[in-house]
Amino acid sequence: MVVVVRDAGTTWVAQTVATIRAAGCLAGVVSGPVTDDERVELSGLADRLVVVGDPTDPGLLAAAAREVSAGHRLGAVYSSSDGAVVAAARAAELLGIGRTPSAGLAAARNKFATRQAMAAAGLSTPPFALIHDAAEAAAVAAAVPLPAVVKPVNGAGSHLVERVSTVDGLAAAYRTIADRLFDAPQLRHLYTAQLTGATPIDPATTFLVEGLLRGHEYTLDLIVRDGEVELLPLVDKFFVDDRFFERGFVSPPVDLDPGLARDIGAAVTNAVLAVGLDNTVACVEVIVDEVLGPTVVEINCRPAGQIMGTLYDLRTGVNTAAEVIGLARGVPAIRTEPKLPIPLATLTLFPEGTGRLRAVHGLDEVADLPDVLRVVRSVAPGDLITDDYEIFAVNLLVAGFDDEKDLMDIYAEADKLVRFEIEPR
Repeated sequence: MVVVVRDAGTTWVAQTVATIRAAGCLAGVVSGPVTDDERVELSGLADRLVVVGDPTDPGLLAAAAREVSAGHRLGAVYSSSDGAVVAAARAAELLGIGRTPSAGLAAARNKFATRQAMAAAGLSTPPFALIHDAAEAAAVAAAVPLPAVVKPVNGAGSHLVERVSTVDGLAAAYRTIADRLFDAPQLRHLYTAQLTGATPIDPATTFLVEGLLRGHEYTLDLIVRDGEVELLPLVDKFFVDDRFFERGFVSPPVDLDPGLARDIGAAVTNAVLAVGLDNTVACVEVIVDEVLGPTVVEINCRPAGQIMGTLYDLRTGVNTAAEVIGLARGVPAIRTEPKLPIPLATLTLFPEGTGRLRAVHGLDEVADLPDVLRVVRSVAPGDLITDDYEIFAVNLLVAGFDDEKDLMDIYAEADKLVRFEIEPR
């Protein structure tokens, strides 16, 4: 049995359970507190379900994993959720089945620790510092020349990422993040426990400030197995909006110099090893800065979200979800021949505003667009919608395009067709 640790959401749990069963295993779920509807849904997904009070407590998770797997051999305890991935790996270590070092995952989930590890390894990184209070804005601005970016130290989904260009703006950004940090229900638990490490951090009051990088942004998934890094194809983030929301990806990048592609791959490999990731799948984001060159800006210690896994599977035959479950179990995942080894793109449509989702309109019309291969809706009526962070509501898989302009035209057409009906909160 493989035990999945769930802190929030159910869509990813369903996808993970399907991957576990495809590998011939039973799937148990250990979840944090649930509503009645969530309990019914999770019970229907899992072979067994156990609910705990705190899904970030490794000791509780280890005990619950023993309970949920009683009578079966426990192969792995795993989570692909940002809020539970470290605790699940630590629980596996407590149970003596830990194959993915929790310390590396913890360093990747702590953006300040990631920056420290990269700097210590001599890797390219922008100036960075912590800010603990708005009154520190002038001192921090002296250490990290403006313009800069301010963000939660262990946030996710571009939650409350602020661009600042003045000392007053930095102070205001600190106050905005501190005031609104707990407004997003699905992310609140990220900020309630102190981050351990060389520099203990309270993520509710301490944020990361780093110099603004200027250049094009790329991403890729990679597999780390016993200290060896396997890079999957490079992906161009051709459409990122002013909020840092990722609306469009294309692989392979259009007209990218092969030498630059190799440099990006080297930067990613070195950063992942410096942080200490092993026996896992990671999604790494890179900006090719005008001065620093390829610079890692984010190491997500899980496979890419949205429908990037589908893109990789079709283009390469590598199923990243199966790979990460296999690494957690210590059993190689089965690979297939590439099904569609041609340029592919994914597009994401984000809802605007805050409230409860009533309906999504226009999906059939989008599916009929000539270049759209697949439409995946990741939200359902009743879901809480906010534009404080990325909610990958509607995702499109696209092929047959000519260039990035063609992709932007497809995006504009899809954006006109899809309408999110939201009941304001």
